Amino acid sequence: MPEEKSKILLLFMEIQYGNKVAFDELFVLYYDRLLSFARQYTKQLEVAEEITSELFVKIWIKRNDLEHVNNPEVYLFVSIKNACLNLLRSERRRPTLSAEVMDSQFLEQLSSPINESLEEKELLKLLDKAVNDLPEKRRIIFKLIKEDGLNSKAVAKILGISIRTVENQLYKAIKSLADSLADHLGYHPQKKAIRLKEFSRSIILFFL
Repeated sequence: MPEEKSKILLLFMEIQYGNKVAFDELFVLYYDRLLSFARQYTKQLEVAEEITSELFVKIWIKRNDLEHVNNPEVYLFVSIKNACLNLLRSERRRPTLSAEVMDSQFLEQLSSPINESLEEKELLKLLDKAVNDLPEKRRIIFKLIKEDGLNSKAVAKILGISIRTVENQLYKAIKSLADSLADHLGYHPQKKAIRLKEFSRSIILFFL
C-alpha cells in the first residue's frame, strides 16, 4: 500500500516537529492494529493496551529520534513485538489466560454487528477459531498479512525471519484453515471454485 506508506512517513516527519495533529492521526491509524498485534503475544487485553499506549507515549517523548526511522510501519510493529517479548521474559510476567477467558475474548471479537446470514456467521466463527488454533508464529504471520495488509517483506523484517519462511508459514496457515472448514462446507475451499459464490467475501479473501 504505497499511499499508506507515504502517509505514515509524512506523519512521522510532522511529529518530529511537534505536530500534535499528526500524532493524533497516527494514533487513530495504527492503535487498533498494534493493539491486535500485541494481543497475539500477551493474550491479555489489558497488558496489550498498556504496551501499545506506552509505545505512543515514547514516540511523542522521543519524537526527535524519528528522523532515524527508515520504515515507520515496520518500526511500529517491531517496537510492539520487542516490548511484548521483553515483558514475557521478565519475572513480572503475568499468567497466561485461562481457556474460559480466551473464549470470552474470542466472543468479544465476534460481537461487532455484521450483516452476514446465520450460515456465514457460523463460518466466520469457525474460521476465527481455526485462526486462533494456529501455532503462534503462523497465526501472527497470517494476521499481519491477511488482516493488517502487510507484505511478506515487511512481516519478515518485523519478525526477524526470512521472506521464504513467511511465505511458507502463510501457505501452511491457509492450508490448515481450508482443511478446518472442509468438513463443515462439504468441499475444500482451496480446490477449484466449487460453490465459491456461497462464501462471504470476507472468508474468500483468506484463501486468495
